[in-house]
Order: sequence, then structure tokens, then C-alpha cells
Amino acid sequence: MKQKSTLVLVLIVGTALSVTSAYAQDGKPQDLAALKAELAEAVEAGKLTKEQAVQKYEAVAARLGETGDKSRTPDLSVFAGKLKALVAEGKLTEAEAKGLYMSVVSGDSSKTQGPKTPGVKGSDYKMPGLSLEQMQKLSASLPTTSTAGDEEGPVATGFFGWAADATHRFMDHSHRGEPRLIEGLSFRLDHRDHDSIGRSWEHVTIRIAHGNWSSIKYNASEEFDLVDEPVVVFSKPWSFPTLKGFPATEPAEWGGPQNALNFRFDNPFEYNGTDAIYVEFVFSAGKTEDGRPWEGDLPFGFEYYLDSMPEAGGWRIAEKPDGLYRAPRVEAVVSYTAGGQSVWTSSPKGMPYLKWDFKSADE
Repeated sequence: MKQKSTLVLVLIVGTALSVTSAYAQDGKPQDLAALKAELAEAVEAGKLTKEQAVQKYEAVAARLGETGDKSRTPDLSVFAGKLKALVAEGKLTEAEAKGLYMSVVSGDSSKTQGPKTPGVKGSDYKMPGLSLEQMQKLSASLPTTSTAGDEEGPVATGFFGWAADATHRFMDHSHRGEPRLIEGLSFRLDHRDHDSIGRSWEHVTIRIAHGNWSSIKYNASEEFDLVDEPVVVFSKPWSFPTLKGFPATEPAEWGGPQNALNFRFDNPFEYNGTDAIYVEFVFSAGKTEDGRPWEGDLPFGFEYYLDSMPEAGGWRIAEKPDGLYRAPRVEAVVSYTAGGQSVWTSSPKGMPYLKWDFKSADE
């Protein structure tokens, strides 16, 4: 975490200059940029905490009378662009980036760490820093189907329902067995301090079919084959309510707030128990609850974080045993679009836990 703290400090206080230029001959600080670099190095060396460094910088800036100098206000558009790039690289979460941006705008250094989230979140989608042995142990404890158990997943997804117009395709081969009826499916929220914008769509349409699992080229292609023609099982206006705070339970209840994550089919789908289940969500003509514009490739605040597990050691990532990956592993993948179709993957950015509402064929 020391590395992330240093990154955060450097983002806030600017780029590094020579430390020797920080003070004039009389020992008084004359170059705040150099002081910023010196403080960043002190944090990295463990000589100061991030909070101490920020306090020292603010004290020195106040002595120089520059804390209210409008001419030194940073270019927030450039800063926002850098934060967006760091999110895309997985170095910051969207929540952390938003907290950093607001801390600079407001000048409140207490907000630089962003909201607290329980459990192991990594950068939301990844779990960096774990050894092979730790990943193998984690893998052994994760579900072997697409449906989670009674334990909270170690990571979250953020792409389902995040765009005004998008398609999400799932291919699930992990529930083979007896023929059954599928009457619906649901998702559950990640257990975290949510802050998500409410939104509604003119239509959410769900189509379902039997899929040819062997047609999937994992992490390589968006192509796929179906065994039969997909049928529409759900089509109606739909809404996701505004989210604030933590879910009432951990893990959260299936179906989410106001049952917004519970999709009941108009007619049951007759699953043959042999092929993969193919399901397609089409979100159309989305609008925000508060009327704000809803566009862009990474709209902060529109992520509806769902519970999930990591790609490495969790979702299907290998055809045969290889290191920490067991075979067979969870055979469920996702492909989504909001301007360009992705390849089939189990990336937890888009692959949440799924709960199918199965009923015996003779019920």
C-alpha cells in the first residue's frame, strides 16, 4: 500500500523537481514543486506518513501565502485525464479516482483515500500481490459453478448496466445435468459503500438459447455458435435505483434493491441440461434519474458493482491444469458491447455471479 500512497501524493502535489531547489539560502522554502517532490520521497522512504506530508505541505504553502493563489490552480481537465488513464490501467478504482478529483477541487486532503471498502478488493477487478500458493488456496475455496455460495466474492464487476445502450452476452456451461426449466436469473450487489446514479431504460430485452460451448475462443474472439434460435423471455422498461451505502447483508441478497437485479422470464426456458446456456441482455435508450448526460466510455458513477470472483484462479481461464488453474474450472464467460463488441472472457470486469431460477421439468 505504500506504493499506492506515494502515487496518490504525487498525483495531488504535482511532478517532481530537484530537492535542492526547495529552500533558499536562508532556509525558507521558495519552491513548492520541489517541496512536493521531497515530501513524496519521504513518504516512499517511510520517514513520513501521507497525512503528515500533506499537513507539512499545506503549512508551508500557507506561510508563503499561496494556498489561495488562483494562478496556481491545476488544470483539472488534464488531471481528470490522468485519473481516467490510471483507472483503465487498474492502478486506481473509479471510487478512488473520484475521491482524488473531489479532494483536489475542494482542497480537503482527508478525502484523498476515497471510500473505505471491506474485504480484499485490490483495484476492484484484480487481486495483485498474491503468491502462487495464496492464489491456489483462494482458487480451492471459490465456487465451481457460476453461482456463488454463502461467501462474499473477493472482487467485483462494474460493467453490467453501466451504459445507456449496450449488449451483454453470457455463455454458461457450468450447470449441466438433468433437463430443467429456467424461470429467471438474478445477480447480487457487491458488499461495499455504493454511490451509483439511478437510471432507467426504455427497454431491457433478454433472449436465451442453447449455446455451443466449444465454439468459444477464450480471450481471442467474439464469435460463437448457437444450437437453436434464441427466444425472447423478457422485454420491458426497467430501472436501476440510486445506490447509497452498504447492502443490508453480506453477501447481499440476490435480486438487489427493489428487485432491480431479478429478471423473471415471461415464459420458462426449457434447458436440455447438456449444452451451455446462452443469455443476451440488450439495454436500450437509457436515461439518468437526475437528467444528467449519460455518455462516454468510462462514465464515473454509473458502475453498478456486482459480486464476482477473480479471473485468475476463479473464472474459467485454462483448458487444462496449469499452475493454479484447475480443470475443469467454472465454465462461464461474458462478451459485452457499448460501442464495440468485446471478445469472450471471464474477466471480472464484466462477469458477475449468476443465479439461475431452475425448476424441475416435471414440476
